Amino acid sequence: MSGLLIAVPALPLIVALVIGMARPAPRTASRATVAASGLAALGAIVVLIVVAVDGPADAVITDGDGVAVAGLAVDRVGAILLLLTSGVGLVVQSFAARSLLGDPRAIRFHVAAAVLASAASLVAITATASGLLVAWIVTSVALAVLIGLKAPWWPAVSARRLAVRSFVLGDLALLAAVVVSVVAVGDIDMRSVGRSAAELDAESIGSVSVVSVVAVLLVIAGVARSALVPIHRWLPATLAAPTPVSALLHAGVINGAGVLLIRFSPVFGSSSAAMAIAFALGIVTALIATAVMLVRTDVKGGLVWSTSGQMGFMVVQLGVGAFAAALFHIVGHALYKAAMFLGAGGAISAHARQGQRPHLGARDTAVLSAPATRLIVGLLLPVAAFVLALALIDPHLTAAATILIVVFGALSVGRAANGWMSSTPFGAARTIATAVGGVVIATFAYVGGLTVFETFIGDEVPYDVPAAVGPVWVAAVLAVIAGGILAVVFAPGERGDTVRRSVYAWLLSTGTQVRRPVPEPAVPRRPSHRPAATTPAPTEFATAGDLA
Repeated sequence: MSGLLIAVPALPLIVALVIGMARPAPRTASRATVAASGLAALGAIVVLIVVAVDGPADAVITDGDGVAVAGLAVDRVGAILLLLTSGVGLVVQSFAARSLLGDPRAIRFHVAAAVLASAASLVAITATASGLLVAWIVTSVALAVLIGLKAPWWPAVSARRLAVRSFVLGDLALLAAVVVSVVAVGDIDMRSVGRSAAELDAESIGSVSVVSVVAVLLVIAGVARSALVPIHRWLPATLAAPTPVSALLHAGVINGAGVLLIRFSPVFGSSSAAMAIAFALGIVTALIATAVMLVRTDVKGGLVWSTSGQMGFMVVQLGVGAFAAALFHIVGHALYKAAMFLGAGGAISAHARQGQRPHLGARDTAVLSAPATRLIVGLLLPVAAFVLALALIDPHLTAAATILIVVFGALSVGRAANGWMSSTPFGAARTIATAVGGVVIATFAYVGGLTVFETFIGDEVPYDVPAAVGPVWVAAVLAVIAGGILAVVFAPGERGDTVRRSVYAWLLSTGTQVRRPVPEPAVPRRPSHRPAATTPAPTEFATAGDLA
């Protein structure tokens, strides 16, 4: 088992090093990386099965007290993340082998993507905090290379610069967190983070507990990696990256805040300040990014801002102590966004096919677009479905997590139902029936899947977190947000129209990346051996007299 645990992250890295040194043909390089990614994914499946049956496994070097000095350790949470990272790497490498065929940057992509997959796997299963820091920094470097893949094209250069600045800030915060913990209690053994959290809580810097300092620094590192407000500008700039890079980023790397805070959940959960900061930044990001997504008209732009909003919701879940629900969200979001980005090229043809569908009659259109229909199917029914599902299926959620699941889940399912009623060519009765059925099925599938997921994880993440944001604060914040939205939407008169236009313009400007072009370097001309061209003299036409 130890050899397999080492092989999963090592295989992509070894192939990347071989390709980087041997410089094979692009087709050979793509086949090698796909094969290595496939073997790594297969190994991750075996690791997950073994851990599920036999419990946690490790391959570590320990000191005299049994504390890990270096190595890898995996439990059920780590095995899920390992399989997710390896699986996304395999899918993206396979897609890129066809998508980048003939691209002169294909080899660079395959090498950097393999290094990224290896480092991301190590972040999930490394046995020490210092080892996690090294793997985290390597993911930053590999991701910066991928984002700037199209350099010297100036949007790619600008996106890479924004990303590097954000990554440096987050990496420095994580470095500070590891240094503080090492100075205070020694390197953290990731197999027993709870014990280290208790030791950090017993230490202080002045009047501030060391565990709070470390937890806040971890939040900063996660915010920078997951593009939360105010360190979010780098993510929309990555539209300049090729589609395989976007899929790898949005499916496998952007969830860094969730991975980091879940792995350090006992430390993070010991600081009320860190959890409050995470909750506040997450709710602001979810609100702004979702609003910007709704006004975007391009496919990739909408997906990018949707990812930012989803990361905000994920961090909100962490802020209320719903670690298992956040991990479930990470897995679901990764699979969904990988499919969406890799299939974004078919969105135009799909829209064209939708436009060729037969139009509904005036009566059916009036029924489907009626405010009462939209309110019942798009809001009241999803809320009722979630309440019923939570009553019949107990997913072991806290009160704060239950409020979040009902509110955000109902809004997501309701929006999907309204979209279905806007696009379907069916008659009114059939459309409403399928929408109702879809709402009920989606709701029970989500709650049931979350319950199975939490049961599988068991006690590997904390359930009752005293420092978490409580249900009263969650309800109050959501009520204020709902009140503000309703005030803007239903504000009467000319002043209301002015406010709505201003909000819309602000959202459009926020979603638009205005970048100053990077001046291209002057390319020296090669000396030419051709004779200098001379300006020809004016041509004189011959006349009959001249010919004579």
